[in-house]
Amino acid sequence: MRLFLIVLLTSFASLASAQTFQLSLGGDTIGTLTVTGDSIRSNITDSPLGVANGSFTASAKRVQTADGQVVTQYLADIPRKGRKISVLSDGGRVIETVVSPAEDRTDLSDPAAVPAGVSTPVAVLNALINASGCPGTMRFYEGRRVITLSATGATQTGTMLSCDMSYRVTGGPGHLSPLYIKNATMEVTYDTSSGQRMTELQIGSGPFTLYVTR
Repeated sequence: MRLFLIVLLTSFASLASAQTFQLSLGGDTIGTLTVTGDSIRSNITDSPLGVANGSFTASAKRVQTADGQVVTQYLADIPRKGRKISVLSDGGRVIETVVSPAEDRTDLSDPAAVPAGVSTPVAVLNALINASGCPGTMRFYEGRRVITLSATGATQTGTMLSCDMSYRVTGGPGHLSPLYIKNATMEVTYDTSSGQRMTELQIGSGPFTLYVTR
C-alpha cells in the first residue's frame, strides 16, 4: 500500500442527522438504508430468494497519510461478497485503490484509468437527499467502476418536485454478473413544502424497480 494511513482526522461535516429509508422491490419491503453526512448503511433481509440479503456499509472521511497529505478515504465493506474496498482521492483525483480479495479488481481499480472529477458514493447519495432543486450531473467512483448520474427532466405537481435522471456505468463492468447492467432510470421526488425533503427515490432497469422511501 503506497500510502500508509496513520491518523483519522475529522469526518466530513454532516449534511444532516441520520436519515433512514425503507427499501422495497415489487411491492415488498426488503430492508432499510440509513444515511448520514459521512456514511451509509443498508441492511437487506427479504430480497427475492435471499440473493441480495446482507449488509453494506461505506464511509468517506478525511485522513492524513504518512507524508502529511490530507486526502479523502472511501471505505466499503460488503460481507456477503467477502469484499472490502479502500479508495484514496484528492480533489476528485484518485490516488490509490485497494480491493480485497485482489481477484475482485477490475480495469477501473487502477487509479490511472479513473477519470478526474469523481466523487464518492457517500457524497453523491447525500447530494441527492439534500439537493435544492433537481440535482445536476454527478459522477462517482466506488473502486471497481465509474457511474454517471445525469438530469433528464423535471415535473412540479403542487408541492411535489419529481426529478428524472439517468444512471449509467461509464467505466468498468456493469452490475449483477452475469447480467452486467450498465443503464438504469432514476426518479427522485422531493416535497418542497418544507424546504426540500426527499421523499422517494426510484431506480429501475428492465422489469425491476427499487424504491427508497422515507
